[in-house]
Amino acid sequence: MNYLLAVIILVYIAMMVLVGYIAWKRTSSNEDYLVAGRKTSSIVMALSYGATFISTAAIVGFGGLAGTNGLGILW
Repeated sequence: MNYLLAVIILVYIAMMVLVGYIAWKRTSSNEDYLVAGRKTSSIVMALSYGATFISTAAIVGFGGLAGTNGLGILW
């Protein structure tokens, strides 16, 4: 079981390195990195912003709210 887990982790790391390398080769300027070369649609940008905001609110905001008011806020 430990051998299989090690193989899965190594394959995952190798895939992440490959994705990073491909993205690095495609990025030629700061604009490419920061705003995807201005080639993405407004829908993708809105979804990205929404996912970032929801993630931040869920981790920081709701954690503090649950600590203050108890876990009853989930209902």
